Amino acid sequence: MKNNLLLLISAIFILTTNCGKKEKTNNIPDYRISNSTQNSSNGFSLLKNNCLTCHSPTDNMENRIAPPMEAIKRHYISTETTEEAFTKDLIDFLNNPTVEKSKMPNAVHRFNLMPRMGYRESDLKEIAAYIFNTNLEKPGWFEQHFNEERAKYRLKNNTTPIDQGRQIAMNTKAVLGKNLMLAIQNKGTEKAISFCNTRAIPLTDSMAIAQQAKIKRVSDKNRNPKNAANDDELAYIELSKKRINNNQSPQPQIKNLGDKLIGYYPIMTNKMCLQCHGQPESEVLPNTLKRLKSLYPNDKALGYSENELRGIWVIEMGN
Repeated sequence: MKNNLLLLISAIFILTTNCGKKEKTNNIPDYRISNSTQNSSNGFSLLKNNCLTCHSPTDNMENRIAPPMEAIKRHYISTETTEEAFTKDLIDFLNNPTVEKSKMPNAVHRFNLMPRMGYRESDLKEIAAYIFNTNLEKPGWFEQHFNEERAKYRLKNNTTPIDQGRQIAMNTKAVLGKNLMLAIQNKGTEKAISFCNTRAIPLTDSMAIAQQAKIKRVSDKNRNPKNAANDDELAYIELSKKRINNNQSPQPQIKNLGDKLIGYYPIMTNKMCLQCHGQPESEVLPNTLKRLKSLYPNDKALGYSENELRGIWVIEMGN
């Protein structure tokens, strides 16, 4: 995977910047909503006075010290995100900015983590409400940049739905794999477990937005309760296991549900997987096992061998 695969993920998703590390802009714009209804004048004032020095909509792309607010909204809020969920995530991050809480780790790499600012929760709620409900001003370069980044994931028109889903899954796998390998190399297997615990799902969600799809990994032997397979997914997993037992390769499957397509794609174990999913004590070393048990007290994802079905990708696309 090319080095720029994560370019989309580099500066557009989270409020992660160190405003004190670079020189701040002195020109704070008269930031106004683009529609005629201003839903919260106090929210607007709080945003302007507390956020726009770093998250300005007027700075050029090269000299930015943080993502513009429109980028944060565009990529932080999906069509299914509720105002309550957005507010909770915003407050949780700003009260204690950490890499683990970040939605886009590469933005941290580019801008650094912002310092804890000590905002009042009541102010943050008003800022969140304003961002969520308002059409925000954006830099002149933003729309073209946004479309160019999205185009990197655009599939050919003659690609079949099952191949589209496969490509989405493989792109996401590459991003997760690259970040996991870096975590293992830098911290070792035991501490890299924290990557999976805190960053795998946010990274998957990031790739879902980038590729305009819904993406999840599920299993019949899940480690994280959020990755438990539902009845339809369990049926595909059982079918795939039967094929494997008959010395056949598991095959992707696509379901047409009218307004959407759902693709299922097998995830097979390899040698690296066994460091965290293999036999306890012999392959999953004691310190790693202890860490797993502390993070996942109901862990079901141990005892695998190579070339076994670990779980599946579930890719939901528009029809």
